[in-house]
Amino acid sequence: MTRSLSRAALAAALVAGAAQAAPPADTILFVSARDHLVAYDTATGAEKARFATPGLSSDMLVTPEGLLLLNHRDANRVVMVDARSLREVGRIVSSGIGGTRPVHMYLAPARPDGRRLVLVANDGNPQRPSRDDNSALIIDATDPAAPKVAGEVRLGIGHHKLAFSRDGMRFSASNIGDCDEVVGVYDIADPARATRLFAVTGADLGLDGRDGRPACDPTGRQGRRVGPHGTATFGASGLHAHNANGTGQFILVEAEATPPLLAAVLQSRGGSGGASIAAHPAGRYAYGPQNTPRTGGAGAQAGSACQIGQLAVLDGTDRRLAAEVPILYDAGCAALPEGAAGARPAYAFVTPDGRTLAVTVGTLNAAQPGRAERLVLFDLADPAAPRQVASVPVGASAGHRDAAMTADGRFLFVPGNADASVTIVDLASRTAVRRLAVVAEPNRVAAWSPSAGPTKAPGTITLAAR
Repeated sequence: MTRSLSRAALAAALVAGAAQAAPPADTILFVSARDHLVAYDTATGAEKARFATPGLSSDMLVTPEGLLLLNHRDANRVVMVDARSLREVGRIVSSGIGGTRPVHMYLAPARPDGRRLVLVANDGNPQRPSRDDNSALIIDATDPAAPKVAGEVRLGIGHHKLAFSRDGMRFSASNIGDCDEVVGVYDIADPARATRLFAVTGADLGLDGRDGRPACDPTGRQGRRVGPHGTATFGASGLHAHNANGTGQFILVEAEATPPLLAAVLQSRGGSGGASIAAHPAGRYAYGPQNTPRTGGAGAQAGSACQIGQLAVLDGTDRRLAAEVPILYDAGCAALPEGAAGARPAYAFVTPDGRTLAVTVGTLNAAQPGRAERLVLFDLADPAAPRQVASVPVGASAGHRDAAMTADGRFLFVPGNADASVTIVDLASRTAVRRLAVVAEPNRVAAWSPSAGPTKAPGTITLAAR
């Protein structure tokens, strides 16, 4: 049974969108929510299929061949659905070596051997941190009708995010709960024999407890928490960037070097927090949203009256922090709306043409009464100097906010977990063209079109045409 917005609101949204651009009429939108994975017809909003996923799920992606994979976190399973026929292909255990809680999922870039690999990061039990239940499961999805486990490797103590070498033969993993391996580099040329090549430690970042410096401590109680969370690959240099949101640093790693090495540590001024980094397709710059400075902050973290964070602009060629640009709830706003006091930037997306950066906005704490109802946009006419433009109204969200961008970069699907909606934003015109009523508590989204293919999957590296 399909949930719906008020008839008047839904009709208005559909009419408004009808006269503007829209995704291809054959586009199917997949929405993962509590207890369910649901497929919708984006042209009509009608429900097409529903799959039971009791409890909570996390990341989801669709391969170019049309295989949808979903991390069913609470069941320690990966759910696989044929996006073309809307039939379930199967469910596999997320780990064969004791890993638990699959959260983030990535599609490795195209490899010389032609294999289509999907990596599942098992985060383990956060209440009992241990390396024994943290791993990366490697799935060979080359044949969408018969995906299979290709290998698995233990990671440091999670939560994890991954970045990939440009040929897909290596990846680096950030480990949010680890000081001995804040970032590790792994070789997956042979997935069945995946191995760790290199590790960045807390001491490498200056957290060694010597000469008055703080020690590294994942809890933050006995020292500084590094808290890496957010990754990207610079297409021009192959460097991997990791957002150390506990220290406000950005860690640059030469993952393609033999042996790999720590390239640079960039320290932001007053910046902290953040969940993502997005690379510009020209390959030189990347953008890391941070939660501070912000309105209500103190000292170096104090921001303007409408500021919800900042955008750190990373230069992967000169290995420097090129700029720190305030992120406002809306361009030119004088104060935060009363209901958006906890608003914070979340995930960043750069269009393949390099013209626009979109940043989703969630809230700092899902338990707080505040709701975020904006998609923040930056014009990238000068990739080194993003210029914020008018934000786009989207559905209300509390806590985390994800999104999914079409492969051509034209449309962004933005879920609103507080009002059971998905807003379709035209990134070319920078306007919302449709808002669909969906299942309660939408979390992750992905889309598939037989004519246009899937939304861009995390892990893939987009380079501008030369």
